Amino acid sequence: MKSRVDVEQVFDVFKNILNADRSYMRDDKQIEGWFFVNFISMQMYYKVYAILLSKGLLNNYSPLDAITYLKSVYMLKTKEGWQTSEIPKKSRLLIEKLQIPIT
Repeated sequence: MKSRVDVEQVFDVFKNILNADRSYMRDDKQIEGWFFVNFISMQMYYKVYAILLSKGLLNNYSPLDAITYLKSVYMLKTKEGWQTSEIPKKSRLLIEKLQIPIT
């Protein structure tokens, strides 16, 4: 059962972190797509939150921190195949703490 505080926190994330409190859609199909993308974004945000919580890292990293650090890791296609880009130090430390396999 969700408490009022939990629901308010979800709306706060929706508005302030995902910047999804305004849509500039003009028809029903656009607004449905906008809602769908924002729904998936909320699910992903709280999946990251749950992972940080389970690893005991929520005191050091917010979900937004984790997303910011991890979005700088890319897979690059070269002549030899797929390679991981150079990983910044902060991102590498978070990856090690989360025990994410990077291949």
